[in-house]
Amino acid sequence: MADLRVEPLMSQPSWRLFEAAAEVETPALVYDLPGIAATVRRMQQDISTVEGARLNIALKACHTPEILAYLARMDVGADVASVGELDLAEEAGFQEISATGPAFSPSHFARFARSGIVVDLDSRGQIDLYGQHFPGTDVGLRVRVPLPARLESDATFGGNSRFGVTITDPELHAVLERHRLRVTRIHLHTGQMTPESLLYKVTYTLIIAAQFPDVHTIDLGGGFFHLYAHRGRAITAFRRMRELVDEWQEQHGRQISFRFEPGGAVLAVYGYLFTEVRSVEEHHPHYGTRVVTVDSSAWNLAPWHRPEVLSADPAADSAQREPGLIAGNTLYENDFFGTDIKGRVQRFDFPKCQVGDRLVITASGAYTMTNSRRFNRIPPPAEYGFDGVALTRLTTAAFA
Repeated sequence: MADLRVEPLMSQPSWRLFEAAAEVETPALVYDLPGIAATVRRMQQDISTVEGARLNIALKACHTPEILAYLARMDVGADVASVGELDLAEEAGFQEISATGPAFSPSHFARFARSGIVVDLDSRGQIDLYGQHFPGTDVGLRVRVPLPARLESDATFGGNSRFGVTITDPELHAVLERHRLRVTRIHLHTGQMTPESLLYKVTYTLIIAAQFPDVHTIDLGGGFFHLYAHRGRAITAFRRMRELVDEWQEQHGRQISFRFEPGGAVLAVYGYLFTEVRSVEEHHPHYGTRVVTVDSSAWNLAPWHRPEVLSADPAADSAQREPGLIAGNTLYENDFFGTDIKGRVQRFDFPKCQVGDRLVITASGAYTMTNSRRFNRIPPPAEYGFDGVALTRLTTAAFA
């Protein structure tokens, strides 16, 4: 039975973060570094139940050099989806780097090879292209996993994923044999996973690994938001995973390691977007509620996540909260914070405010900057790291 008394995965921010952020110009994105560290340590503690299991942060969630270096110092690896992300990962000092993406060129393969990285290939065509240039070498496979209906949801990508090979495809095995490629890694990502789907994926991939004698690592991807809906149940799942792995290793007489790729679950809740109110319309004739426009843009920064909205002034935030919409400062009609992936506008409950007040958009620590665009040439927010006492201005990764 899951231990109901385990410490929560996430940490609450210090009031000092909000006090320090009061001095910076908006919009500003502030990362809570002690919070990030605490969550990483808890995840590492939980997965250590499975011998050889490690965390590899998904770089698609964050490109800020100082944040990446901070993670690298905590013995976290990195998973990259491009040579540009590889450059960032190496500069940050990650000791372990994995790579997977839908379509690399021969020059990309060569770049990964120079860094000693085995690429996890996504399709038969990619395997063939790679094999033509690097025959007789090691590769990984990104695998599409047909999840049973009971484990599917709007947040999963099983057999319907556009990424990955079908492991039962005879042509897949033919192209691997033709180029004398050795499969050493199995890699998958099925969106958000539950404790039940974690164990299903472990079982599924161990069956695959049994067919490839050179496989030494299985990467189960991310999806930790749902996995950690209740930390006690996640810990129980990791313990059962250890039993499955131990049984497999004893049966097959070889060791196998596991990797996980949390991105949003490590970073998202520890990013706070401070933004200033520019306009307040108390009753919009179409939306039937107040519309508050701020000096940042959901369309440019956060087009598909649902945060909470707080007042930057703790005293004001304790006041009665009322419904409303938070609009971004662009001429895009659907520029609203909290819009879901289907474009549906969602209301928030937040304190009354006026022009010049500051609001805080939570859950902004992942994908905010990596997804950012420059619509209407609105500049991105300045980024800051909070060390528990003070803020430090961070640099923004530049494109080569």
